[in-house]
Amino acid sequence: HPMTGPIYVEGAQPGDTLEVRIVAIEFLHNFGVNAFSPGSGVLPDEFPYQALKLMRWSAGADRVEFAPGITLPLAPFFGSIGVAPPALAGRISSRPPGWHGGNLDNKDLVAGSILYLPVHVAGALLSIGDGHARQGDGEVTGTALETSLRGTFELHLRKGQRLRWPRAETPTHYIAMGLHEDLDEATRLAVREMVDFLVVARKMSREDAYMLCSLAADLHVTQAVDATKGVHASLAKSFFK
Repeated sequence: HPMTGPIYVEGAQPGDTLEVRIVAIEFLHNFGVNAFSPGSGVLPDEFPYQALKLMRWSAGADRVEFAPGITLPLAPFFGSIGVAPPALAGRISSRPPGWHGGNLDNKDLVAGSILYLPVHVAGALLSIGDGHARQGDGEVTGTALETSLRGTFELHLRKGQRLRWPRAETPTHYIAMGLHEDLDEATRLAVREMVDFLVVARKMSREDAYMLCSLAADLHVTQAVDATKGVHASLAKSFFK
């Protein structure tokens, strides 16, 4: 993936949490592509060939034409925001997301959202890239509407606040994430992370937190095509006074 970084964050140490506030996202040009290739996506046996679609939009537009009679809202976000993995993990691919964040492909991480990442090495070493003009949950062909973006970010360091997995929030929702090769296990991780968040942040019992997740949290398949599956649990802030 094309990435900007690594960015060294002064004072960041393993065991801290890096708070990445997404202040603004702008298009660098007014076109993007979606594609699939042999062996990729969630239906590789049904599409054993390649295809590419180029889509253009006018400068300042908020929608793009997919085909005559079909227009889609533009909702730009960076598919990959991550820190360096633990040193003992060695060099890793940018494709699968993990405890370091990385290729989360979470379309809710738009301007105004916040991503919380566990720090694994000194300086955190933040990298950002993989610009998307829009994407559906799942990113089923293996690509979103791929484009180039400029981002403005504000970084805060939460000393001693250890996370096991990335978390996020939008202006309206709390988001817990589960990442695993098995979709069932990714689902369990997302729910467990939301329960843990509610216990710590909202001072709820684990039993009440679990039941609230069943009544009010929505599960989304973030992406299903990058070896590691992503599930995020989303809980509206409006439920809390």
